[in-house]
Amino acid sequence: MLPQSAHIVCYSPKHRPAIRQILVTIGWEERYIQGQLEAVETLARDAEHGGVWVAQVGDSIGGYVSLQFYDWNRLAQLHGLAVDPIFRRLGLAAALVQQAEEFARQKGGRGVYVDTPVSNTGARLFYLAQGYVQDYVMTAYYDDDLDGVTFLKLFNSSP
Repeated sequence: MLPQSAHIVCYSPKHRPAIRQILVTIGWEERYIQGQLEAVETLARDAEHGGVWVAQVGDSIGGYVSLQFYDWNRLAQLHGLAVDPIFRRLGLAAALVQQAEEFARQKGGRGVYVDTPVSNTGARLFYLAQGYVQDYVMTAYYDDDLDGVTFLKLFNSSP
């Protein structure tokens, strides 16, 4: 449950600096930040197949999520999810993911998948807690020495 002062809103370009700052704060490399900001802009412009939402906490942006929906297989991919460390453990990430999942459901989606580095234990535990299952590991997905793991949540499946 979100704090009373928090709510989820659609992304606008004015949120870009806050998203950048969150990614810097949590230690993302610049190349990943640039790629994520480009994806955010692209997905925000494609209302039919993409969406970006931010968690607004008072006057601050506490986090964001971005998603792309694919017609061909009726699955959506979470492209980005991050929460500012000062706003963690308030339910922002769960609320953002729920917003993205609702978008996918409204599009007739079958489910959502997301990739994260195998080394990101916090994200892995978070997705499991949200009802996702680990589907497969991708060798050298993020870099030569950094594998990725894909989590999947199908809407009509039992956990």
